Amino acid sequence: MITSKRYTFLSLAPSVAIFAVVLVFPLLFIVNLMFKRESLTRPANNGYIGIDNFVRLAGDERFWAALLQSGVFSAVSLAVSIPVGILIALLINRKLRGHGLLRIVLIVPMVLAPLVVGAVFRFMFDSDGFIGWALSTVGIDAPSFLSLPGVSLVTVAVVDAWQWTPFVAIVVAAAMETVPQNVMEAARLDGANAWQELWHFVLPQIRPLLVLVALIRFMDSFREFDKLFIMTNGGPGTTSETLPIYLWRQAFQYLDMGYAAAVGFVVLIVISIVCSFIVKFFRASKGVSE
Repeated sequence: MITSKRYTFLSLAPSVAIFAVVLVFPLLFIVNLMFKRESLTRPANNGYIGIDNFVRLAGDERFWAALLQSGVFSAVSLAVSIPVGILIALLINRKLRGHGLLRIVLIVPMVLAPLVVGAVFRFMFDSDGFIGWALSTVGIDAPSFLSLPGVSLVTVAVVDAWQWTPFVAIVVAAAMETVPQNVMEAARLDGANAWQELWHFVLPQIRPLLVLVALIRFMDSFREFDKLFIMTNGGPGTTSETLPIYLWRQAFQYLDMGYAAAVGFVVLIVISIVCSFIVKFFRASKGVSE
């Protein structure tokens, strides 16, 4: 028994060490940092300042604007990717001709690096890009999608939805294949149309998975940085500056590491609260346990 325990300990020791180095140590470092003034431009004033970083954050209008814009970005991305993903999943589930090729095509956006996606769409939305050319062929003057306040944020959110809608479609299509066919046949015999079949039978059956997809999509969209950075860099002005862009500027432009750590901690708390609300609202835990 002693040998067995020793062997178990020695077997787990490398994994525990890697876990501590990769996760625990950086977390403790950030927790320590957010209670300090840690400016790389004024090191003489550095030191522990308690909760002053959070007090400063609470009174920072730019932070609250970034928080609101992060919420708008996530809302638009989810509002596009989830419904469109479900519709594509229905097409896949119908086993129409070419549905196998459709699955392959859907994988392409997901395997592209976000920076590459952002760069491609930045050129496409440029005044001389493909979008402007396509609209001009039908007599429409293309607006400056990435230069108009409000429009730029929504534009990047739609691009984010374009990249991750296939993820929703593939996962939901796989879940739809697990729905009992006898239930669907009974619904059709009772006169249910396609919409009623989807709303009252299919979606309730796969609700736990839909909630999981919504959680993953929210977390990914709320911390999206790459596409926003390459397409707008938070502009024009700060009208598309989300929390990740704001955090990056505090840390790597203003070199205020203590304040940036406080912002990062608040981002983690916000994501945790919203995810808990989503799970509670849709009663996902109950659905999964059943």
